[in-house]
Amino acid sequence: MKCDRCGKPSVYHSTLIVNGVSQTTNLCRDCAIKEGVFNTSPASVFDDFDDMFSLFTDFLPDKTADIVCPVCKTSLSQFRSTHKLGCPNCYEVFKNEVNAVLKRLAPFDSHKPEISQTSEQTKQSAKAKKPTTKAEKIAALREEMATAVREERYEDAGKIKKQIAALEAENE
Repeated sequence: MKCDRCGKPSVYHSTLIVNGVSQTTNLCRDCAIKEGVFNTSPASVFDDFDDMFSLFTDFLPDKTADIVCPVCKTSLSQFRSTHKLGCPNCYEVFKNEVNAVLKRLAPFDSHKPEISQTSEQTKQSAKAKKPTTKAEKIAALREEMATAVREERYEDAGKIKKQIAALEAENE
């Protein structure tokens, strides 16, 4: 297209519709500057990129910017900057954001506990009370095997089961 004023190649195109009547204007860079469309002549297309982008972001919906906890009035922006919630209700209000933070901190899906202290104490107390008869030894090994199964130590449970079988075979 050519400029409506001077005939040079146009770089600015606008269409104005008023009461159903459209009026199209095509201007070259020099004429657009004279008309006040451009304040100054841009040296590069990318010089005013930030300004151009900010014009478009005004029209994008920002649904999360206005989220505020109704109980303690903590806003989502406050939570994002401090990672602190104001009250228990915030967990529900900012549920998606809290879940995202937790996923970054602990990316695994489930928790597998380590050996608990109670099972360690059980092992120590079992070692302290040394069983004297074969029946007591078998009973102690069965308790130890049950603990190993609870703690998902299946290899240890299998070894203990073999020990129980060997002791029971001696009784026969």
